[in-house]
Amino acid sequence: REKIDNSYMCRMLNLTTLAPDIVAAILDEALPYGVGVHELAISPPVLWEEQREKIGVVGEAIQPE
Repeated sequence: REKIDNSYMCRMLNLTTLAPDIVAAILDEALPYGVGVHELAISPPVLWEEQREKIGVVGEAIQPE
C-alpha cells in the first residue's frame, strides 16, 4: 500500500473535475491574483461556470493575458 494521505488524494482527485480553461491557467501560471491550486482542490463546484465564478472569472473561459 502506498503511504499517501487520504485528504491529499481527495484534493488531487478534485482537480480532475476542473474546467479545461482553469486547468490550462494552472499549467500556464495564469490564475487570477490570489487564487491558488490548493484552494481550487478543496470542494470545487461541479459546474464549470460555478468554478469560474468562485475564482472571480466571468464568462465562458479564462482569457490569456
